[in-house]
Amino acid sequence: MARILKAVPGLTIDELEALVNEKVKTHPYLNKVGAILLVAEELKVLESKEVPEDLMEELAYTMIGDLVPGLNSVNVRGVVYAVIGPKIAGEHRILRLKIGDKTGVAEVYAWNEKIDELTSLSVKIGDSIAVMNAYTKDKIETGTVEIHVGKNSTIKKLPTDPAQPDPHLFYRTLSQVIMEGEGVYDMRGYLISISEEKKVATRYGEASVIELTLSDGSILAKLNVWRDMIEQFRNLSPGVEVFITDVKFQDGRFSLTSRSSLAMVNKVDLDKVKEIMDEQSGKKILRIIDVKTQPSYSIIIATDGRKIIQLTYRGGLDLKPGEYIEVYGLTDEKKTLGRITLEKEMIKKIESPGVEIPIPNRITSLRKIIEEKPDVLEDVTIEGTLYTKTNIVKVETRYGAAEKILFWLKDEDTAIRGVAWRSKAQEIAQIPEGEKIRLKWITVKLNLFNEPEIHVESYSKIEKI
Repeated sequence: MARILKAVPGLTIDELEALVNEKVKTHPYLNKVGAILLVAEELKVLESKEVPEDLMEELAYTMIGDLVPGLNSVNVRGVVYAVIGPKIAGEHRILRLKIGDKTGVAEVYAWNEKIDELTSLSVKIGDSIAVMNAYTKDKIETGTVEIHVGKNSTIKKLPTDPAQPDPHLFYRTLSQVIMEGEGVYDMRGYLISISEEKKVATRYGEASVIELTLSDGSILAKLNVWRDMIEQFRNLSPGVEVFITDVKFQDGRFSLTSRSSLAMVNKVDLDKVKEIMDEQSGKKILRIIDVKTQPSYSIIIATDGRKIIQLTYRGGLDLKPGEYIEVYGLTDEKKTLGRITLEKEMIKKIESPGVEIPIPNRITSLRKIIEEKPDVLEDVTIEGTLYTKTNIVKVETRYGAAEKILFWLKDEDTAIRGVAWRSKAQEIAQIPEGEKIRLKWITVKLNLFNEPEIHVESYSKIEKI
């Protein structure tokens, strides 16, 4: 706008605002940035060739990753990857769409007569849609942004773009969820088995439940489906890939929420399921290096003598460093995929493996990291002084708000920046500056400036020395 005012003598800011607002009013699919560019073009401030048509189209919409709560008259487009409802909420009907673009995901809420508009468009998974003149709110449960279709909002289907994201890619695999940490996710997995429906006694009375066993080819996970949600899953059979929204991962367990929905079911080759089950039957002997006990599960750091392996274990075994365990379903390929979740039947404590398993030396120094500058170092242990740190900040991620802290670890004349998220950010925040600490099972990788950076993982251990 400053460029327009400078190029057109006598034009006031109020007059320019009026021209821009008129464009927005005349072209409801245009946002303010696009309207300013149109006005600039008409006033000959810039030639039309300066603004390609595809850029004008792009500027008409806000990217999902740029959305914040409290916006009005916002235009958004994205690929539909879940359609949930309509459902009855009091005296109203509500429909939820989950949409995504290359920058993030969001939920679109439509009520009552707006649902009829969507129904008339036959919107389905994989469609690209535009939501015009909507408003945004904060989703209390996860801190993500909701897009609400108001009375003056419009929705239209867009032509299919070969470059648009595959809707399947907006769902996380089990391994990705575990690496990301606790939260609510849209998740996918292969259905390995489904139990018969049974009745169990709960504190709220008798309830029906079925148990699903899911895998992504790397880990197994159990998922209980309760009460009225059973109907969505009842007729499934092993040999399909399921896409489920709003799955909660907490304390090492996956569980459905009141908002969960079975969004998609894809048939897969039964050989794929058999391959996964065959892999799960394998067993390895590991030596325990470290155990971190949580209220309902334990994180076990173990080794086969070559690699460091993180295991999430739920069961009654009292495990200690130095002991040996026999783990079922652990292949060489899985050892490279991060933390693995184990059910109690997948692990057994043994007295002796016959041959002692050595513990790999994963200790390194800050100076060595700076000198060698490796692309990635995984599961290493480093020591140093917590030289300084930032305050904790909340950052919007693709999967909701998360706490983050930056800190600098120093040893003599060498210092490296580090980053920690969520519970690990809280741990770092509680340590006074100047304290000497040991960081175990962390990752070091080069940042955008080609400098080594410490990443404290969800399973890392922080110790005061």
